Amino acid sequence: MAVQPGRIRQNNRGGGVGASQQRSAPLPFPAPTLGLVTTADIASQQSGAAIVLENWFPTLTGARIRGGSEKWGLVADGGAIVSAFRYVYGSIERMFMATATAIYDMSAPAVPPTTTAAVVTGLTSGDFCTFQQTNAGQSFLVCFNGTDDRRVYNGTTWGTTPAVTFSDATTMANLNFGWVFKNRQFLLKNGSLDAYYLTTLNAVGGASAVFPLGGVMRKGGSLLMGFSWSVESGNGPNEYCVFCSTEGEVAVYSGSDPANANDFGLVGVYQIGRPLGKNAFYKSGGDVLIATVDGLIPLSQAFQRDRQQLSLVSLSRPVEDVWKAVAAVTGAGWTITLWPEENLVFVCFPSNPIAPDTTFVFNALTSKWSVVTNWMANCFSSYQKSLFFGSGAGLAWHGDYTGTDDGMPFKASYLSHFSSVQGFGQEKAASTATMRFKSSVKPTVRLFARSDMDQSIPSFSTVSANTTGASVWDVGLWDVAKWDGDGISRNYFKYRQNVRAQGDVLAIGCVIVSGGAVKLDVEIDLGTLQVSSGASDG
Repeated sequence: MAVQPGRIRQNNRGGGVGASQQRSAPLPFPAPTLGLVTTADIASQQSGAAIVLENWFPTLTGARIRGGSEKWGLVADGGAIVSAFRYVYGSIERMFMATATAIYDMSAPAVPPTTTAAVVTGLTSGDFCTFQQTNAGQSFLVCFNGTDDRRVYNGTTWGTTPAVTFSDATTMANLNFGWVFKNRQFLLKNGSLDAYYLTTLNAVGGASAVFPLGGVMRKGGSLLMGFSWSVESGNGPNEYCVFCSTEGEVAVYSGSDPANANDFGLVGVYQIGRPLGKNAFYKSGGDVLIATVDGLIPLSQAFQRDRQQLSLVSLSRPVEDVWKAVAAVTGAGWTITLWPEENLVFVCFPSNPIAPDTTFVFNALTSKWSVVTNWMANCFSSYQKSLFFGSGAGLAWHGDYTGTDDGMPFKASYLSHFSSVQGFGQEKAASTATMRFKSSVKPTVRLFARSDMDQSIPSFSTVSANTTGASVWDVGLWDVAKWDGDGISRNYFKYRQNVRAQGDVLAIGCVIVSGGAVKLDVEIDLGTLQVSSGASDG
């Protein structure tokens, strides 16, 4: 009998050697509630962080695209606007901007290209420190630049009176900084460790006395800035008078009368990093945040830590690498301005090759960051609840307004954190991106994916415009604009696009180009990538 070969039963349930089966699943990327984070390495990426967040403002729930900018005024001398400051008393509100030679009232300037005339001329510097003092039914805006006699605005006119007199050779032109502490003016002398105070309470001018700090500030330098600081978020019994030097020494005094050594006593001298400008600080609740070479430092932490540890609690730690790089090449000239209506803080610094045409933006409520570009801003101010900034060529701008920058579209870019999905050492491929946005109109969006810490942004030029029939507050005209219909409520819009990225870690991103007459109302929400994995990269 012939023997026939038997049939081998097939088994496709594994056990053999072959390529691993690919698995596909959606990978979620939450809205960027952590804001911009540039300091995390590839293994320390946090869900909700953004590697790129350019021309977005951080919000409580993520980030919204910024508005554009429109020319607001043009100063007569055509010089770069160096500083901006505001006067508010009763129903009177004024916004002033200064160049190197003059001060201009930019509250209601002529429409460019018509120029606005100066209200103060003959200056030799526009780098002003200002404060407002109110007494006896009158309020004064007091301004110092360190090279000219201090200027005082009384709500109607500018002048140099009432003058401050000194018992030594000091003049008003030597003053570079001032503030009010417990109803008394304190003044700093340019390039020295001598402070002065007015001998009469509530006085705007008059006799002064010297308060030397040369024996207190052991590292030398000169006095840069000072302020009152209350740990109770007000003017209570724990209000302190603070002096800060160019070398980062901070002297804290308690009491009220500097002429009485038993009343006005030194609490302590503390060390922070070198401050980055006399206007590079702002008060936040019961604390003062100071921009230093080590980061944005809460003054309260200087009481508890030495300088080497302060960077660990710096509020700018998420962007510490960029912050320190810019601080190293600029050294000084930084300013910090709060836009209270939006709880946004703008950190401005001189032009530099590390971060050209860049402003840091900080949300005062969430302590999250982003950056703004394409504004070339030198200084910021809020006025009548809106945002304004000054730039080169004598131009003042209305910011976060309209949908373009001076009629030209601008690009807002976002790239999420990088996710390792199922761990490192395994190649993943993204094929489809899905992202949701909250908006009053449907924008045009370019989605993309990136891998292995690639932060490049794709080109995209299709413009999104707010063209709804409804109007937007502060843009539409009363009795003309339509206030109902689309544009008032915000809807969810979902986008799904094919993408391509392959690597060990993956991220999702989007680009929107704003280009309409009305600013876009777009906020980033949840994103997902459809990811296939299974092939080893090793």
